[in-house]
Amino acid sequence: MVHTIWVLAANAGRARLFSSSSRNGTLIEQETWVDGDARRKGSDINTDRAGRAHDGSGLARHSMEPRVDPKTEEAKRFARLICERLNANAQSNGGCTRLHIAASPAFLGRLREYMSASLRGKVSSETAKDLTTLDPRSLRRHLPDFL
Repeated sequence: MVHTIWVLAANAGRARLFSSSSRNGTLIEQETWVDGDARRKGSDINTDRAGRAHDGSGLARHSMEPRVDPKTEEAKRFARLICERLNANAQSNGGCTRLHIAASPAFLGRLREYMSASLRGKVSSETAKDLTTLDPRSLRRHLPDFL
């Protein structure tokens, strides 16, 4: 039986899944997910104009701020998508024995929020850094010596 070790490098706009068949083996990129809306401004994501409201006294009107930040909602949506894909890969490809995560600090929290209990149980290490732009060899240097 081959033990597969996964390494996820992610931020709010890009995620890369790597695998290795041994604890000190080479990382091989398996999948990449990109969120095109992550780089857009919040005003470009939500193109509707702000709603209008009347003051409590008088006839003056003013615009209302949105209750949720569009960038935050987009990051939540992307984190949920990544966790769903990881779960799907785990079920269809025999899964992984361990999962190492390297993600920007805020996005790491989002991933934790949407990760299933079975996947969360396989997390061996977490690195709160955005390492999505690194090649596999450079990424490997930021991980524990033995995965």
